[in-house]
Amino acid sequence: MYMIISITLTAIIVVLLMYRYKNREEIESNLGFKIVGYYLLGAFTFRINELALPLGFMIFLLFFRPTRNVQLKQFSAMLGLIMYFAQLIIPAVDEYWFERPHEVAGMSNHASQLRFSDDWGNIRSEMNIEPHARLENFKMEYHPNGQITRLTYDLISSTENGFIQYDVAFSSETKEYTIRRQNVGERWLQYDRLVFASRFFEVLDEIKVRNVSIAPLFERNILISDGELASYAIEDRRTYVIRGNEWQEVTNHDLPIEGYVITSCAKGETDAMSSGCENIVEYLFDARKN
Repeated sequence: MYMIISITLTAIIVVLLMYRYKNREEIESNLGFKIVGYYLLGAFTFRINELALPLGFMIFLLFFRPTRNVQLKQFSAMLGLIMYFAQLIIPAVDEYWFERPHEVAGMSNHASQLRFSDDWGNIRSEMNIEPHARLENFKMEYHPNGQITRLTYDLISSTENGFIQYDVAFSSETKEYTIRRQNVGERWLQYDRLVFASRFFEVLDEIKVRNVSIAPLFERNILISDGELASYAIEDRRTYVIRGNEWQEVTNHDLPIEGYVITSCAKGETDAMSSGCENIVEYLFDARKN
């Protein structure tokens, strides 16, 4: 968008300069070059750290006193000043337009009816996210009846210009995902260790949320995953390795195991203010003996 606005504004300025040149006050040698010079002078910017000053236009006001085609030359310098302000405003507008929230319809607000891969496909298509985007910080909370109360995660996409982070939040009331994106620079240290979003959602669809839900004695069931490839070595905890539709229980003798971890747990009403969980069960996929 930045490029489009810049090209459009430049075209408008060229047209205005040509129009005013044709309606010049009097004939003057090399006038075309002069009005271009006045425009460039008006647009000249002097930067001190993050502060940009319209030094060119200040020089024009202090030291230039044209005697011929005065209005045309002043007009050219003013257009340069307008371009100076545009250089300050356009990046902010472009950033706002890029980061503005998008809404994408979800299929269901019921945990066991949700097709994660289908919703991911719709989000990817709507936001034009590259197919190999990674996922991190997944968290879903839902009642025993399946009603989703919270569903959030982050997507990280690698582009030629650096990484883009997408913050995704699902609203159970509207059945819509709200996606906000931002450029996050040229480095994302853990990127190569994060799971592909498509693979993560494929696994969720395979295991079915209802199959990993805790007994309905609790107020909320929770699924969380940081999405990062990990060396898992927690002993004396219910742990399973997921291989397609089959689950294999992990014993202490099998540890450590490298893989991606999805944690299932639950909270009661009295645990609403607590950060902890009860009845923790962990599931590893794409796992291998470490």
